[in-house]
Amino acid sequence: MKYLILALIMISTSTWAIPENDFKKVWLNEALPYFRSFSKGHLTNAQGMKLRYYFNVSPHHHKNLVISPGRTEPAIKYAELVYDLKDSGFNIFILDHQGQGESGRQLKDPHKGHVIYFSHYVRDFSQFIEEIVTPHSQKETYLIGHSMGGAIATHFMSKNPEFFTKAALSAPMFEMDTNPYSESVARLFSEFLVLTKQGSKYAPDRGPYIPEEDTFEKNDVTQSLPRFWVNKFLFTSYPYLALGGPTARWVNQNLKATKGIPSLASGIKTPILLLQAGKDQVVKPRRQETFCQRGNCQLVTYPESFHEILMEKDSIRDEALREIRIFFGF
Repeated sequence: MKYLILALIMISTSTWAIPENDFKKVWLNEALPYFRSFSKGHLTNAQGMKLRYYFNVSPHHHKNLVISPGRTEPAIKYAELVYDLKDSGFNIFILDHQGQGESGRQLKDPHKGHVIYFSHYVRDFSQFIEEIVTPHSQKETYLIGHSMGGAIATHFMSKNPEFFTKAALSAPMFEMDTNPYSESVARLFSEFLVLTKQGSKYAPDRGPYIPEEDTFEKNDVTQSLPRFWVNKFLFTSYPYLALGGPTARWVNQNLKATKGIPSLASGIKTPILLLQAGKDQVVKPRRQETFCQRGNCQLVTYPESFHEILMEKDSIRDEALREIRIFFGF
């Protein structure tokens, strides 16, 4: 009976997502309009920056889902995911982190990924939770966080260990890949750049978003051409969403914030599903594994996946969505 139930779950979830062979048509005609039907607003953070957020709530929904995007990702990039979840009974909340999406930027060059302190991301996220999500918190609240968004959410959970019912972290940024340098060398070099007042400059070998250089062949985050197209379509169709490389200060702050993440695991009571990408060139696996060993965490690895598991080719993405669905219990 157990295997019959699992088989039925697998069959029922196989049609859950938009297939790649019909992707652009369905994404443009169904997923994108569905996302645009979400309500939106902005909150003003402690720095005076306006942060954009989106939400879709209904009295018929019996649980909440918070989505915390990764670096460079505007909330609208998750149009496919929220479309996949439209019949799952969730109120959905998404925040554009400061410095990206439709939220305010710190610097005149809007393509620079910049933050003064990593803790500002966590403070913004906490404010978003308190002011926008908490009014619905009488319901169970779940989390999906990707990459940098997963690191932000993990710091939040360390301070609010029981707020989320369950959390799924997709390739969380617990250890940045600083190749060809070691992490310690990258941390010292970025510290030097900050101390010599170069923190607001692009990190070495990084620059603004240039559409002509953004090709599928050069990308290292997804093996799905249709889903790669989504990001480029958004950045070229809505240039105000485009984000290029990080600044030296962003690198420095994120290297500092992620170094101690495994030590946070034991204090987090929320059950966590950590999805790991076997061919990740953005973050490294070591601290993800250490974190799961120390906490209430289930680790699932996709050996053939690039960094953006939820934007990967169907064979990988469908499995990841199935894991999340089973873990969340819907």
